[in-house]
Amino acid sequence: MSLPWLRQSWQQLSKQLLEQQMPPSLLLRGERGLGKLQLAQFVAKTLLCSEQQHQACNRCHSCQLFDAGAHSSVFHFSHDKPKVDDIRALTAWANQTSQLGAYKVAILSDIGSLNPASNNALLKTLEEPVANTHFILINHLPFKPIPTIASRCQLLTINVPPIEQVQQWLVQQKLKLDQHFPLIHRFCNGSPLAIADFYREQQLSELQSFVEQYQLALSQQPNKLAELISKDPLKLHWLGHCLLLSISIARGLVSETTFATFSFKAASVKALELAYQDWLDLCKQWETFPGLNLSQQLYPLISRFKD
Repeated sequence: MSLPWLRQSWQQLSKQLLEQQMPPSLLLRGERGLGKLQLAQFVAKTLLCSEQQHQACNRCHSCQLFDAGAHSSVFHFSHDKPKVDDIRALTAWANQTSQLGAYKVAILSDIGSLNPASNNALLKTLEEPVANTHFILINHLPFKPIPTIASRCQLLTINVPPIEQVQQWLVQQKLKLDQHFPLIHRFCNGSPLAIADFYREQQLSELQSFVEQYQLALSQQPNKLAELISKDPLKLHWLGHCLLLSISIARGLVSETTFATFSFKAASVKALELAYQDWLDLCKQWETFPGLNLSQQLYPLISRFKD
C-alpha cells in the first residue's frame, strides 16, 4: 500500500485476508481524499489474486485483468449516485457464478449518496449474502450510512494523518507548499489527496473568492455567498469551515496570524455560534434531501449577522 497513512489499516485487512477472516461486507469510512477507494481496490485485487492470500501479487492473470479494468468478478459503479435499478443490477450480478476464480467483489464508492429506495435495495442484498461474494462500501464524512446498512458491515474508519506526515508526503509529490498551507489543510479536512488536488488544480483563488464573500456577509454587505454554494453544494462544507474558524479565532483557540487572510471583527461570537448551528441543521437537511434549494435555506443563516 503506497499511501503511508493507510498502511496500518491495510495491515489489519491483510491479516484478515491471510486468516481468511474477511467479512462479507466491509465499510470504509472517513474524509474525502484519504484514499479509501484505492484501499478498497487493493483489497478487492488481493481477494481475486490467484497467487497470494494476504497481498496481491500484481503478476498473475487475475491481477493483470484487474489492473486493466476487465475483471469479470468485479462490480464497480462508474457514477457517484447509484439508483435503485443500479442496486438491482448489482444484486443480479452477485447471484451469478464467478467466471474467473472463487470470489466476486463489488465496490460501492459513495453510499452516503444513495436515496431511500437504493438504500432499501442495498440492505436487502446485504441481508442475503451470497457465498464467496464480498461487498466493499465507501462512506465519506460527514454523511452517514443508514444504521441498518452499517450494522451489516465491518466498519473500518480511516483517520486523517498528522499534519507533519501530510506535509512530508506532499513535498515527496513535488508540491511546493506556501503560506496558505494551513488554510488549505483546514478546508481540505487534512486529507492529503484532497490537498494535492487543491494545489494541482490551483483552487486557491476560488477559495479566496469564497472567503471574501463570507467576510462581506459577516459585515452585512451585499454578497454572493448563497449563489456560490447553490452552484456548487460541496462549498457548503467551506462555509462550515469558515464559521468554525471564525469561532475558534474569536475564542482564542487558534492564532489569527496563522490565518492572516481572515478578519472577523464584524460578527459577534453569539451570532457565529447560532449561524454554525443553522449550518449543522442545514447539512442534515441536505443529507436527507439532496435536491434542497440551498440558496433559499441559507437566507436565515446569513441573516444572523444582521442581529
